[in-house]
Amino acid sequence: MRRFQKLVYIVIILFLILPNHLIAQNEFDGEYKFNNINGKATFRLVEGQEGAMLKHGEFNFVRSEKDIDDDTRFLKTIIQGFYESDQKSGLWEYLDEKHEIELKDVVDFRVVSDLTSSQIKLKANYLNGVPNGKWVFEENVFSDGSLKKKAQAEEFLFNNGDIKGKFQFKSFSGNFTQFIRGELKDDGVMHGEWTMVYQEEGKLISEVRNYEDGFLLGLVKRDLNDDEVIDEVVFFETIARLKKVNAGQNEKFRIADQSFGILFNDGFLSNSNQYQSQESGNKFLSDFLVKILKYDQSFVNQDDMLVEYPIHTKKFVFELSRAQQKLIEELPSKFDQIQKINEDYKERNALKLNRQRSDSLSSAFAFFEFQFDKLNNSKELIEKIRSKDIQYYDLDQIVDEGIFFITTEDEIHYTFQDEDKILVLDYEVMDFREDFFVALNDYLNQVREYTLQTRNYVDGQLNRIKEDSDLILLEEEIQSLKENLDSLYSNVGELDEFSRTIISNVQTNILDDQFGRINERYAQAERYSTKKEEANRMLDLVEELGNQFEPLSNISRNWEILDEYYMEEFFNAFFNERYDRRFKERLFESGERLYEHYVNSIKNETNYVEIKSWTRKIEALIRRMSDLRNEDTRSLERRLNRRSSIEKIESDLGI
Repeated sequence: MRRFQKLVYIVIILFLILPNHLIAQNEFDGEYKFNNINGKATFRLVEGQEGAMLKHGEFNFVRSEKDIDDDTRFLKTIIQGFYESDQKSGLWEYLDEKHEIELKDVVDFRVVSDLTSSQIKLKANYLNGVPNGKWVFEENVFSDGSLKKKAQAEEFLFNNGDIKGKFQFKSFSGNFTQFIRGELKDDGVMHGEWTMVYQEEGKLISEVRNYEDGFLLGLVKRDLNDDEVIDEVVFFETIARLKKVNAGQNEKFRIADQSFGILFNDGFLSNSNQYQSQESGNKFLSDFLVKILKYDQSFVNQDDMLVEYPIHTKKFVFELSRAQQKLIEELPSKFDQIQKINEDYKERNALKLNRQRSDSLSSAFAFFEFQFDKLNNSKELIEKIRSKDIQYYDLDQIVDEGIFFITTEDEIHYTFQDEDKILVLDYEVMDFREDFFVALNDYLNQVREYTLQTRNYVDGQLNRIKEDSDLILLEEEIQSLKENLDSLYSNVGELDEFSRTIISNVQTNILDDQFGRINERYAQAERYSTKKEEANRMLDLVEELGNQFEPLSNISRNWEILDEYYMEEFFNAFFNERYDRRFKERLFESGERLYEHYVNSIKNETNYVEIKSWTRKIEALIRRMSDLRNEDTRSLERRLNRRSSIEKIESDLGI
């Protein structure tokens, strides 16, 4: 019993100490992509919760290959580390090398070449997948047969993904050294004096910044070649607000709980000097951060852009009333609506092609181009509103800096018929200091009103132009068909007199008279829809009469054939004569009555739509009479007589 208890205790202890060894494990050794780098890796997979396979234990990755775009370049990457439940843990070592070989000569079957290489070494520590602990960075270059140090970062100390304590980085280029030196609080917030020396446009720049708990108080830039001050910015509003916070006198604003990236922004847009003065120094700092964090996708994306920062600045957050919050929700959609119209109409081909038809269309086209560019200048502010980041901006400071797309008058220059002209738009601008969002909303309403008025005018003009163009095309088509049809109906000399009479009557009653009546209604119509309807009616008339010319021409000949079909040869033995006589005389006389009725109807018809009905009835009559020629029609003939009506004959014959 005691032996069994001891065995149970041993199993429990093993489970507590080495739990993962009791889970199913798989070894991976093969092709692998690490942060979008193709190579080979070896590591172990264990089964976690819900059957998920997790990397656990030692991890080794090697990439050793020629550059697919350049055979003279050779790429080598070696990564060694440790995973704990799919998260980086402990020490990781990265080695990244790029080698370029230039072939110089071949002497005695030996290749003479130059090798130029770059090398990055990084030792990094992690806890639960997050940078934590000491990091050491080193960058070297190999040229002219020797390895030289290009850059180094003295020991960094990460704390849960943020750098804390001293921040020191050096980069060696020629006879001078570029560097970054500063101090960070435990939560990665920039504090105290930061000094950067970097190259910009051929100058060696010294930039000194002063931070207080993440707030940038001022910066000075000097050209180290002549010690000339290039730029000096003091953030007076920030200093004043910090004093109020320290004195407990801050109303309607406070220090935001969260931290932000390396761009310090206390309420200024990208066109302001406070913003632009930080750009070059921030780029130098960002480039270095990308180098040390490029192996961690939570910080650097596939485009080598920082998406998260290990060092931070702070911001104030400003109170917003419910009315202001409501406008913040509405303004972006209003902006999008206006800008969509401007974008659509400035690219509208019909407006581009017809803008020189009138002064108004020329000015309208210029209006949409101008308004699109103008609103594009406001896009940065609108995006701050859309993302709710506007709560971190001092609106009064934005007003002081100047909202350059807010104007009381716009002059839009355009050209019509080689003459330069100006369209002037006037705006009433409310006091933005009194209520920033109400004033912005009112201004956008005025912009929208101008935009909608111009759009509606352009739509009307372009529709009219399109309508005129459509009608012109219809008129040309009708005229061409009418001329061809007049010629066709007039040149009937080869037809028999009976056929010429039919066609002459149709020409007079339909092609001349009815067409003339429709044409008169078309000319008198003012509405486009009415004119289009009458034009289509004329087009239908000439097309229909073109289709009916052949049936009309064949009426006489087809009846003559039927007439002959209903004749039979008869031998009179008394007189010893042979002659033709009518076969089924009563039936043929009834059919002939219908035929004459239909022909007279065609001659007197004044509506082109009915011509087809009459020709079809004649064709149906001839087919029916042909069928009845050899059928037993005695019962039918008894029903037919000279007093039968047209309708009765049609009914009896089944037409």
